[in-house]
Amino acid sequence: MKKTALLLAMLLLLLAPLYSEGMDSGQGELASQSSQGSSFQWVKLPFSSTFPFSSDSSLIEGEATSEGYFRLSYMPELRVGAFSAQFDLKLAGQLTLDPFNINLDFSPWLPPERGDESSSEYALNVVSHYSRFIRSMQWGERYETAYARYGKLMGITLGDGALVNGYFDQSLDLRSSRPGFELMIDLSHFGLPNGGFHFITNDLFEPTLSAWRFYGRPLGSVAKAGEFAKFEVGFSWAYSPPKRGEAPIHRYQFFALDSSYPIYEWEYLNLNLFGNIIAEAKDGAFFAPALGWRWGIWGHTKSILVFNASITNTIRGAFHSEYFTSTFETRSSVETDALLLPIGTSRLDTTLNINISRYGVYLRGKMAGHLTEGNYHDYQFVTSIHIDKRLFNIVSLDFTYEKLYPTSTGERFFEGLQTLRNVVLTASAVIKAKPYTMDLGLNATFDDQGEATYKLSTAVRVTIL
Repeated sequence: MKKTALLLAMLLLLLAPLYSEGMDSGQGELASQSSQGSSFQWVKLPFSSTFPFSSDSSLIEGEATSEGYFRLSYMPELRVGAFSAQFDLKLAGQLTLDPFNINLDFSPWLPPERGDESSSEYALNVVSHYSRFIRSMQWGERYETAYARYGKLMGITLGDGALVNGYFDQSLDLRSSRPGFELMIDLSHFGLPNGGFHFITNDLFEPTLSAWRFYGRPLGSVAKAGEFAKFEVGFSWAYSPPKRGEAPIHRYQFFALDSSYPIYEWEYLNLNLFGNIIAEAKDGAFFAPALGWRWGIWGHTKSILVFNASITNTIRGAFHSEYFTSTFETRSSVETDALLLPIGTSRLDTTLNINISRYGVYLRGKMAGHLTEGNYHDYQFVTSIHIDKRLFNIVSLDFTYEKLYPTSTGERFFEGLQTLRNVVLTASAVIKAKPYTMDLGLNATFDDQGEATYKLSTAVRVTIL
């Protein structure tokens, strides 16, 4: 309460001159306006303060207008042992001086109104409503005995990457979160040798991606199995459920049966040869799926590094070589059709993911191309950096570099990296430089001559702490 009162008092003192300035200029018709109907622009507040309770991982921002509207945003972080959480708390309102009045908008903090829904449906709506205050929660680390994370999905690879490979939820802007969930459990303690379960969903309440994988060594406890005891077998499933009120047509689901054999095992590194049979079905065509096969090598360290290199071919039907990319929710139908892998063409790809989830840092590099009748063509190199928690002066960051190598250019790999031809740069960042936080966005597309088309966006907020 002391912290809140202090912040509110500072805000009110600073809003007074802004409000008076707006009144003097003849723009003081506030009584007939509401926060939803106003077309004001937020302006920076001229203050920056440090209090004894502030921390490097927390961020408080304030914004106000000359019309008296204000809002505060507070993102504290909590760490206790293997558990960490980041919250997102907001308060908005309006100050008027003639007559003096302070209106605070507590609607996000109040439970939603109940309609005709059942008790269980209403309870789910209440949980969904208050989940917006939690940006992320995490227990443990990936590939440990137990790991769970709530929040926007970051750096997800399901097993060897047959169905989900280095997925980042890029459907939201940096300041937004999503009630996604990831769970990894070691089932060795339940009698399944080297077994486990991995589950993900990008939204607990309205998912557009849900996936899981069971795996284990079925002969691991058989003494006479010899080297066969090391064979691991897994089964994966991934689905894009229809949104609420949407007809369940043209929704894809994938199944994968995988087997792998370890060629190197150490406490801190696991390296495996693998093979997959993948089935792809649309709703309504479950018993006539398209089929593909994939094989290669994959591995991971304890929790930070995940990598794979593979070759994929279509066996029959219209088979997508990689459907659940980071942009599958926003890409066009033309871009989705471009992922179809013709029979007789092999897709070669290598992916490297570095996930430091405790600090919210995720890096990804990928090289992919196609081989048809001995000709290597249509290959690309993609690298991305994602920061989801404050790191030094970076509050959050999404950066993607994509380099295309059309056959017509004849560019070699390292030669192409030295040019900007056929490059797409996408970046968005929230940078803290007291007393400001700056929202920056850049989208640059370079054609085959290196000529660029830019789109730049900026916004400035004031940091209180």
